[in-house]
Amino acid sequence: MEKTVVPVIIQVMGILAVFFSFLPLILYWYKGLAENKAYMIISIFWMINGIIYAPEIFHWQWYIPVDKQVTLYYNLADAPLILLVFYYAFEKRVFLFILLSFVVFEAVVITLTGFNMISNNIIIGVGSLLCLLLNIWGINRYFRKITHTATEKAYMFIFAGFIFYYGLCIDLIYIFEIFHFSASQKQYEALINYTAMFLATGLICYGFSKYAHPEYGSPENEAA
Repeated sequence: MEKTVVPVIIQVMGILAVFFSFLPLILYWYKGLAENKAYMIISIFWMINGIIYAPEIFHWQWYIPVDKQVTLYYNLADAPLILLVFYYAFEKRVFLFILLSFVVFEAVVITLTGFNMISNNIIIGVGSLLCLLLNIWGINRYFRKITHTATEKAYMFIFAGFIFYYGLCIDLIYIFEIFHFSASQKQYEALINYTAMFLATGLICYGFSKYAHPEYGSPENEAA
């Protein structure tokens, strides 16, 4: 029973994850949010995820030979994109400094270990932890304030979505890399990953649809 039901659930969650990955971009366009660069980066981030995961979920055979290489290149951009979100959202140079420092870190890791899955695991592990901590900081910053602007409310759902995503990503990286799972057990890795994407994009889309407005910039600018 489990052998037949679990793959179906994984397939359904995968399709939902890919579909929801394109919704932020659709909402970004529909609501005319082009003035907000943070929203633009968020939309691009999830669009790329949807494009990358679609061949895997729909079993496109032509993609198999390039899957590993695409993953390696994409994981280089994962954390820098989130750091760009924070830079544009709060307009603080510290996030630009962290971004540049992380790019240097990636270059050092690749120089020492090569451009392979070893460097990939180090980069995505450290990057995911960094992104998780930044989004926790964002949520904490939100709840420390008594009154909130519409933009701050939108960012709260965005941060919550990324906490779901990166929190589960870190679990996946370390649990499945450290422990040796059988092929049947490793299928749950995909299920957890797709579920994280679905929850994350669902929260972000809610924030976009309810609170994001084209006339607003950063929370600080709006409050001013």
